[in-house]
Amino acid sequence: MSPFRIFLVVFIALFAIALGLLFRRLLVHRLKKTVMDNWLIQTLGVVIALLPIILAGIAILFIILDSTYLQLFWEKFTQQLPIPDVTSVIWGFIQGLLILFIGIGIARTTVRLLQRQGHIDINLRTLLERMLNILVITITIFWTLSIWNISIAVPVAVISILTVSMAFAIQDIIKDLVAGFYILMERPFHIGDEISTAMYTGQVENIEIRATKLRLVSGEQITIPNAMVFGGIVVNNTYYGERRATITVTLKQEEFLREETPTQILDALKEIDTVMVKPEPSIHISGYNGPSLTLTLRFWIANRQLATVSDVMYTLRTVLPNTDLAVIEAAGNI
Repeated sequence: MSPFRIFLVVFIALFAIALGLLFRRLLVHRLKKTVMDNWLIQTLGVVIALLPIILAGIAILFIILDSTYLQLFWEKFTQQLPIPDVTSVIWGFIQGLLILFIGIGIARTTVRLLQRQGHIDINLRTLLERMLNILVITITIFWTLSIWNISIAVPVAVISILTVSMAFAIQDIIKDLVAGFYILMERPFHIGDEISTAMYTGQVENIEIRATKLRLVSGEQITIPNAMVFGGIVVNNTYYGERRATITVTLKQEEFLREETPTQILDALKEIDTVMVKPEPSIHISGYNGPSLTLTLRFWIANRQLATVSDVMYTLRTVLPNTDLAVIEAAGNI
């Protein structure tokens, strides 16, 4: 091969690679400003980068080899293979892979778009994300199989057989899946709420198809199967904006003045800003024990303001220094 052809081949190859990388950089830079997922962006970037390289490869073959010799080589190559149409098979394989990668990118982009819809309920949004993701991936897989001339009946039959054979082995998982859809649709609690189950109290970090993840009040993360959440008693600690606290005040009977002591305690509570005005605090006599008398004080505070209980205890101790104080309801374990 002449030096000119060698120079031309090297030049075309380097130019094609540089052009492909330039096209990819421009496309990726442009698409990153959109809501498209990075998977789809990188896939399209690879496709646009390969186009000039493929064209350059074809041009290099024509430069290196004589067109007649190239044609004879291709005919001998195809005759050696049992496949009647090699070109269609290769193109179908490439097309199927491309559709598969783009389908995954579209599914991820759809999820990303839904995550930006802040006005949609978070549970409903999570359910839609999962359903659309599964739908797009399923359509992509069946589309790819149709391009590869694989009968749809084959994967359907395989899935049916596997479903029947594994149904008894994964009963608990199926229960968790059904319970997960119920939780996302019925919305007994939302992601971000703080709930209490029979054993745990924590903030809901995620509601997955199989399990619910909580961040416990002690800081650990725990994964609870959805069937246990679905079948058990769940207390939503953040459904209402206020919580009730209860403190007992025990003092000697001779120190208790029927009109003055309750008023003195209620007036002291009014000085604490974090004690809610509505519902109003209440106090009543709840018991006599020999020379002692017990008062029960109930008041309301906003969620996540547990320090208010300590403020009330300190204030009561200042107002009535000779009393015994005990917290009966601490406004929840959150």
